[in-house]
Amino acid sequence: MNMIRTKIFYGLIISAIFCGALTGIILMTEFINTRNGNNRIVSIAAACTEIIYAIGAGDKLAGVDQYSINYALAGDAAFQGAPGDLSAYPNEVPNKTNVGTTSALNLELVASLNPVIVFSWDWASTANNALENLGIDVFKINPQSIADVLSLITTIGGLLEKTVEAAAVNQEIQERINNITSALENVTEGEKPLVYYELSSLGRTVGNGTMTNEMISVAGGINLAGNESVRYPTLTSEYIVARNPDIIVVVSYGATINEIKNRAGWDIIAAVQNDDVYKIESGWVTASPRLVLGLEQFSEWFHPALF
Repeated sequence: MNMIRTKIFYGLIISAIFCGALTGIILMTEFINTRNGNNRIVSIAAACTEIIYAIGAGDKLAGVDQYSINYALAGDAAFQGAPGDLSAYPNEVPNKTNVGTTSALNLELVASLNPVIVFSWDWASTANNALENLGIDVFKINPQSIADVLSLITTIGGLLEKTVEAAAVNQEIQERINNITSALENVTEGEKPLVYYELSSLGRTVGNGTMTNEMISVAGGINLAGNESVRYPTLTSEYIVARNPDIIVVVSYGATINEIKNRAGWDIIAAVQNDDVYKIESGWVTASPRLVLGLEQFSEWFHPALF
C-alpha cells in the first residue's frame, strides 16, 4: 500500500473523529468519492452495517460480515421502531456478499469486491493488518459509550454524504433518551432495582466502562457488577445469589429463562421469585441506533409503573 496515501487517510480519520473537525470529514468524503466509492463499501463491524442502513446508505454496501447477517436473521420484529431507516436491513443484508468474520475473514473475497473502504472494529488487529497489507483502507471504530455511538453516526454520515440523515437519526435517539430520563427524574437511588446482566455463560457479565453498564444506569437500574474493576468480569454463582438481584436480564444468545430459574440455589433470588427474569435481543445492546430500543426495554422492565 502506498505509505504516503495511507498516512494522509489516517490523518484525516484522526482529525475527524478525535477533533470532530468538519473539514476532516469533508476531506475523507472527497477521498472516498474520488475513488468511486458507490457500492464498493464493505463492513465487518455490524455496528457500522446498521448505521449505514439507518442513514439510508445500505445500497453502498457490497459485502458484510457474518455477524451483520446474524442480526438480520433475528427478523423484522428485532428492528421495529428502530431509529432511522432499518426496515430493509433484515431482508437485504443476508443477500449481501458474506465475507466471514474478523477472526475468519475471507481476504480474497473482500479483495475481489475492490472496496474503497472497509469498516472494522479497532480491536480486530489481525484482520485489519491483513487488509492493509493488501492495500485496502480500513476505517476502525471503537465506540464504548452512548455518546461514542452518536459521534460515530455523525462521522459515517459525513463520510457517505448522508449528513442530514445522520443528524435526523441522532436527533430521534436523543429525544427518546430524553423521554426516558425525564420519566425517571424523580426516582431515588433506593427505588432503583439491582440488575444482574448475563452474557454467554453463568457469571459472565458487564462491568464499569461498558456501554451496557451505562445503559442500565440510564434506564434507572443499578448494575450488580458496576463497581467491578474489569470491564467484563465473571462472577461466581454464590456471589450473584448473595447479592440477590431484583432483576435478571440475559442476552438473546445466552441461557434460556428457564435455565436461569432452575439453577441450583437461584430459587431464593428476588428476581426469580418475582418472575423478573428477562431475555433481551442482542442487537438492542450494541453500538448501533438500536441501542435506544434496549434502553426503552430496560426502562419498562426496571420501572413498569412509569413506562
